[in-house]
Order: sequence, then C-alpha cells, then structure tokens
Amino acid sequence: ERNNTHFHNTGTRYTIEDITIMSSLNSANSKINERALRHLKNLKPYDGWSLDVYTNSSGKEMVMLRRRNAPLYTKGGFEVVSYDEHDSKCVIGITSFIGETAKTKFGRGIVLVEKNGDVARNQKEVRVSIKKDGGGGNGDDVGRMARKEKELNESRQAMRRNMDSARDAFRSRQSPASAGGSDAGPSLPDLSDEQTSEMAKLGLMLIGVLTILRILSSVFFTGYVLVLPLGIMYAMSNCPSEESFDAKKELKRVLRGHHLPENHPEKPKDDWLSSTIARVTASVATELATSLGYELSFVNLFGVCNIVTVNVPVANKEFYWIGIFGSWRYLLSRDLPKPE
Repeated sequence: ERNNTHFHNTGTRYTIEDITIMSSLNSANSKINERALRHLKNLKPYDGWSLDVYTNSSGKEMVMLRRRNAPLYTKGGFEVVSYDEHDSKCVIGITSFIGETAKTKFGRGIVLVEKNGDVARNQKEVRVSIKKDGGGGNGDDVGRMARKEKELNESRQAMRRNMDSARDAFRSRQSPASAGGSDAGPSLPDLSDEQTSEMAKLGLMLIGVLTILRILSSVFFTGYVLVLPLGIMYAMSNCPSEESFDAKKELKRVLRGHHLPENHPEKPKDDWLSSTIARVTASVATELATSLGYELSFVNLFGVCNIVTVNVPVANKEFYWIGIFGSWRYLLSRDLPKPE
C-alpha cells in the first residue's frame, strides 16, 4: 500500500519515505487510510487502487482515492478515506468531522466504493463513526490485521518447507544411491532372457488352458441341454415295471455281495468254490429272512424310474432299489428301529 500512497505539496510528489518525516502527517488518519486501501486490495487486487495525499490552498492535508490512476471523486479531496466495517461495509471519503467522544469521531462523507468492490455510481452522503485508534466501528485495528497477515505468511512458508522436505525424502527413497541398502524398498528380481522366455511360455500356456476350458464348458453346456431331454425320454421308455422286480432274487444278489466292488474284503472270490458257497449262503439267508414274509412298496418318479423298498421284519432291515434304463440297481440298506 505504501508504494501506492503519495503526497502532493504545491504540485510536488513525495515518496513514502518522505511521508514518515513530514511533521504535518496525522498518524491516526494514516492508519485509517491504510486500512481502507488494504481492504480494497484484498477485495479486488487487480483494480489498481492508490491513495494520493496533498496539501490544499488552505494548508490542510487532504487525501484522494484513485482507481487505475483515475480519481473516484472529482470535486475535491477528503480529510480521510475510511472503511466502514461496522455499518455499511463501504469505503467512504470523509469530508468533515462533526463531533467526537473520548474514543470515537463522527464524520460526514461520500460513498466511494460499494461493499462488493464496485465504484459507487450514486455517491450519496452518509454519516460514519470512526475509532480514534484507526478502526471503523467494531473492526480490528491495523496492528491486529498485520499480525494475522504475518502468521498467515509464516504458515505458508512452513507448509512450503514441509512439501519440499517430503519431496526430497520421496526422491531419496527412489534413488538406489541415496537409499543406503537397508532403506531401499523391495524390488523385483532381475530375470535373465531364458527366465523371461519361460515366463512368457507359461503365460501363453495358461491362456491356452483357460481358452480350452471355456470352449469345453460351452460344449458341455450345449450337450447337457441337448442330451438331457433325450436321456429322460430314453429312461421313460425303458423304465422297468413293478412286475419285473423279484424281491428274493435281488435279496440273494445283495447278500452274496454282488453289488460290492472288486477290492472289497467281503466280495467273494472268482473261483468256483467261493462263488458256490456264497450263492448257497445267500439263498439260505434269504429264505430264512423272508420265511415270515416281507413288505414291498413302489414309488414311481414321473415315469422315469421306480424306487422299491423291501422291508424284512425278520432281519430288521429295509432294502432299496431303483429301476431305471431297463434294470434294477441296488442302492442301500438300513437297520429298522427296534420296537420297545
């Protein structure tokens, strides 16, 4: 603000250094002027605000507000240019003071700049109160604003230093020379040309296997959709009837281990003697088990298959078969709960 404040004395322009040594300068008015100029530069920093201080023909110091070197009021200067923070929020040129108290001066002035920073088109006359310490209404004084600005600048400098330190630390971690061995982060091992080639081959093989699996899955799905109805139709046409089930014959086959796998320890050997003994034993056991009778029950599943349950009370067991695709296949057996 100081570089934009000038004195005029009978046509002579003085710099800010001259201002400080001129005994006629009122320090309170200077604070008010500086505060108003600071407000305008913060509100619109690119509008070229400046203040001119000059001495009129009566020997009284006056101040003029300029925007881009053009005066905002052409009818003369003001005793002081004030920022009315408390009431109108406008910048006002004080033409005269009409009274004062111990802490406040009351003046009459012209509105020069509106609260939004626009030059006032209707320069109406208003009354304003100004604190004698340089503040307007209940606003902060110049010293407090200067301290806040200093703290803000220090915070910005500290933030800039922290960013520079973080950037330097990041660069040092990326550089192998400055990392210092143990501080270096984990890195990928260097691969030879042969290892790289092998890795590429494995990747291609993996892609090929995935492609084949995808093709097979689509083929199987298509086959499943096509084959399932055909299989159901074939099963329905070849479902064995209930009359074709011979309970004693099927029980004999189960008791001699016909359904057991070849490596099962209870499976009879393939020689004639073992087979004959197993047949005889199964026949005797079947006749004894069914001597007091047995119970049959059939369940037909939509004409696709038949489920048969054989209840043998003497053996206290239930046996299950399924009739599908023209034959009967043994499923399982379970023990019946003993009556209390």
